[in-house]
Order: sequence, then C-alpha cells, then structure tokens
Amino acid sequence: MMKTIQQNVRKCSKLSMLLIAFAAASPLLSGCSSMLDVDSRHIVNEENKWKDINDARSSLMGVYGLLRTALAQDNGYWMYGELRSGDFSAVNKRDLDVIIAGELNSSYPLIQKLSNWRKFYAVINAANLFIENSSRIVPLDAQYTALNNKIDIAQMRVIKGFCYYLLARTWGDVPIWDKSYEGNFPNIKASPEKEVLAYAENQIKSIKDELPFIYGSETDPIYPTLNYHGSNRDQWNGVLFNRLSANTILAHIAAWSGNYLEASVYADYVLTNASKSGATFNLSSNITAANGFFYNSSNSQLVAFPFKWAAGEASYEGHLEQLTLASPLVSKAIPDIYIPNDHIIQVFTEDNDVRYNIAKDGTIASTYFSNIGGQYPIFSKIKVIREGVSGADGSLPLFSSAIVFSRLEEIALLRAEALVVLGQQDLAKGLLDQVRKSRGLNDSPSDVDLLDEIFAERRRELLGEGWRWYDLVRYKKLKRNDPEFNKLIDGKGIFWPIAQEVLNNNSQLNQNSFWK
Repeated sequence: MMKTIQQNVRKCSKLSMLLIAFAAASPLLSGCSSMLDVDSRHIVNEENKWKDINDARSSLMGVYGLLRTALAQDNGYWMYGELRSGDFSAVNKRDLDVIIAGELNSSYPLIQKLSNWRKFYAVINAANLFIENSSRIVPLDAQYTALNNKIDIAQMRVIKGFCYYLLARTWGDVPIWDKSYEGNFPNIKASPEKEVLAYAENQIKSIKDELPFIYGSETDPIYPTLNYHGSNRDQWNGVLFNRLSANTILAHIAAWSGNYLEASVYADYVLTNASKSGATFNLSSNITAANGFFYNSSNSQLVAFPFKWAAGEASYEGHLEQLTLASPLVSKAIPDIYIPNDHIIQVFTEDNDVRYNIAKDGTIASTYFSNIGGQYPIFSKIKVIREGVSGADGSLPLFSSAIVFSRLEEIALLRAEALVVLGQQDLAKGLLDQVRKSRGLNDSPSDVDLLDEIFAERRRELLGEGWRWYDLVRYKKLKRNDPEFNKLIDGKGIFWPIAQEVLNNNSQLNQNSFWK
C-alpha cells in the first residue's frame, strides 16, 4: 500500500500530496470525531479550497495530524530516541537489536523505513501550503479574522521549526523547503546541520510572541475568546502548540546547537510562565497512572500529540506500549523490549526512589516496572490501555497514550544542564533537587559532578519518553571523554543514514559519509 501511495503522489497536486500522506497513516488516525482528522468534505481540488473558516480548521488539523503520524509511524519516536544505545534490550527482534546496537546500515525493512525522512517533509509541505494560502479566507468569511489567521500561521511556523529540529538531530544535513511544492518532492541539496537549526530557530523565534498561552479562553492576553475554531479550552489544551510550546522547542534547538545561554533563557521563560497556560509539575503517581499524565491531553504536556479515546483516536500502533507491555497487562506473552533486572539496578541506585527502589530487607517497590524479578521485567510506566481504566482487560490492546515531547520536569532538567555549562552551579543544583525531591530522593550530593547527576536524573525521570539517545549525544559532546563516541560525533555517525529511496529521488543528495 505504501509503495503505491508513494508512486501516486508524484502525480498529485499540492493538496492531494498532503491528503495522501495523511491517508497513508489512517490506521493510526481512525475516529471520525478526532480533533486531528481531516474532514472528508475538504478533500477537494486546490481552486475550491480556502473558502471559509471550516477550510482553515480542517487544514490546520490536517497538518497537526500529519506531524503526529510522522512521529508515530513505525514507532519512530522511540526508535530514534529511546532504543539506540539505550537501556532497553530486544526479545527475539533482530531489527530492534540492530537499532539498539547502532547498526543503521542494515537492510531490514524497518531500518529502511525509519531512514526515510519523507514523512517529515510531508508535514513541512503542508505547513507551507497553509502559510501561503490561508489568508485568502479572511476577506471571504467574516468568522475567520485576520488575528485568527495570524495565530494559525504562527502555529504552522512552529511546526516547521519543530520538524527541522527533528530532522537535524536525526539526519544532520537536510534540505530546507521554504515554500510548498507540487507533485514530486523537489531536488534540493542538503543544507548543513547548523544552517538547518538556525532556520528552525528563526521560524519559531519570529512568531513565538504571537501565540496565546491558552486557546479558547477569555482570559488569555493574546487571543481572549470563549471559542477558538469552534471549541473551548477543554478541547484544545495539549492539542495545539501555544507560547510555552514554542519556547520549549526553542530551548531544545539551542541546547542541541550548543548555545546554552539561549537554552537557559527559553527554558526559564517556560518555567516562569507555566501557570499562564495551566502547566504544572507532576507527582510520580500521576506520571505512571493508567488515566494520569499520558492519558488524554493537558497543557502540562508542553509539546505533545494526544490520541484521545473519547475522540476515537486510540490505536494499536504508534505507542510505546505496543513494544513494552505483556501479560497480564495485555494479551501478549512477552514484551518486544524490556530492561534487564541488573540494568534497572544500575540506573536506579538510590534508596526511597518511588520509581524503583530496593529496601534493606530486599523488598522491591516500583511505579515504573511490573513482573520485577522475572526474566522480562515489564516497563509499565506508560500503560494507557483504551480509556485508561486501571486494570483494563488487555485482550483488546488499543492504546490512547499521548506522545509527549516535553513536560515541566524535562524542561527544568534541561535548564539545569544549561546552567551547569554556564557556570551557575547553585541554580542548576536547585532545579535538579526540585525534581529529585518530588521522586522521594534527598538533595544531590555536593561532592560529585553536577552535570553527571543531571543527566543521570534525566535518564531515570524520562525513561521511555524518547530522550535517551539525544541526551547521550549532548552529554558526550560536553564531556568529550569517550574516544569511540567522539568518532561518532566527528564522523557524523550520531545521525541516521538517508534511505536509498530518498537518494534515488533527489540527485542533489549524498549519503552520510559515515554510512557509505
């Protein structure tokens, strides 16, 4: 099916390219009432589109839907960020073994799919299409105001910036598209990673102050209105990129670029203004509850992509649970990936850690794992089965957990990382200890490497959330004390190879030299 779609996409208009890419992921996006569904009434030709506010809403949601699909497809979000050199081991899955080992020039179909960046460029092309055309609606429909359009376009620029950040940290040098393209994806040479990150930053930085803190709220200082595109804040919280989302992404672009001063500034803005969006820190019990943080959507998910059960968005694919859960949580004998018992002990080393600890009498307590002591401990930190009811029958393994890129604990630890690099040790330690105390730990020791402690806490707190590989790269770049990893960094082996299909379709591209 995917091959046929890719062949047909060459023959299609700009709008059709967007919709075909969207339809390719339909198993992930089922549900006629979904906030991220494309209304079938708007699958029309380019000339008949952009007539009223419904066109704007369906196109806006279509771009968000494409981005969610790009992250969920083939479980890519975790394949890229969690598996390579991470804490998980695979069970009888050779294609997952090679990802964990970093053998990314393998011929396994999964590796070839993950090496293809086409899904992200479908998002970028759709965002460019919206930016270029949506203003045509303003004089045609009084309901669609210039301010509404301005905010919609601002979201598209954040999505573009986010996509280029994802592309740069995954592949390094990639092409930059600053306009939409018809039919075939264009032959454009790759820009250096540094330029791609600068472009991503500029896209978001130029409009971040145009975004509201809350959509569909009469108290928002930027866009005070009871409804935004026909829905109030209850429907939009955690669904759309707001001002905190933009600054969160900017903080990560800056950190990946090694610009820790700006990373600290952006992260501080998020922490200082969190209450304006209703974002809060989370208890560990809420993070791990079946109907807690990862269930549904909320503005505490600073950058996230929900799969709402009530909107019919639950799916089997595109969720970490597909890989990590097993009996008795779901009807599956063993998980695809797990963390060995001896490895868990290496990660969680301190007493009273509510996420995992071993008492003096040998009793193990954990909110992250079940089947502890068994051959395959089950990583059950995230376990949103269907409607998020604790103990739900796992015979129908549909999942409705959100893909969460960042939350306040994550951005606090990112700022702590930046502050250490900037020499502000006390402030950094304060942020680290704030997170540690919320997980049952004492203040961090004063006689240890603070940067080591921060990355160790990120490893524990963000386990299973797609950060391990990218954290490892940033840490190794800062330390430069691992000769083998230095070779990966200097030789661009930290990036994925480019899929042969992409190279065949663009004569301007060359394979990453590390993977030739």
